[in-house]
Amino acid sequence: MPIEPQWPKGKQSTYDAFVIEVGVRKDHTGEWRSYRRLQGAQDFTVAEKMGPSGGMEEATFALLFETVRSEAMLQLLVMLSSDPNLQGKIISAQNAPEELIEKLCAVTLKQLKLSLDKVIPGIVREAVEQVHDELRNETSG
Repeated sequence: MPIEPQWPKGKQSTYDAFVIEVGVRKDHTGEWRSYRRLQGAQDFTVAEKMGPSGGMEEATFALLFETVRSEAMLQLLVMLSSDPNLQGKIISAQNAPEELIEKLCAVTLKQLKLSLDKVIPGIVREAVEQVHDELRNETSG
């Protein structure tokens, strides 16, 4: 069942919104690939009017926020599964325990940094090669 959007996309009276679609593929050897694109023509129309980057800056931050949010939740679930007392500490606290928040910030950042250190060189190479190929095609065609 698809997840309902939190707000209607398109140009609204108080905001403009577009949807980014992310595809994920994992093959039988464990290697995975992903892509992202605007979901449809309406999304493209809204994004291109958001400024000089055509919505790219907004999309980048949105995907980054969702990545950090997902990683923080994953790390919290790992903590909960490895510390049988943590659930009770969270439940009994008046507010979200600051000590837990600080620890979760540190482990989330550490894990993201480890992941980024592994993937950034390949992703940067891919970006430069894509632009290189597009520029060569423009000048030769």
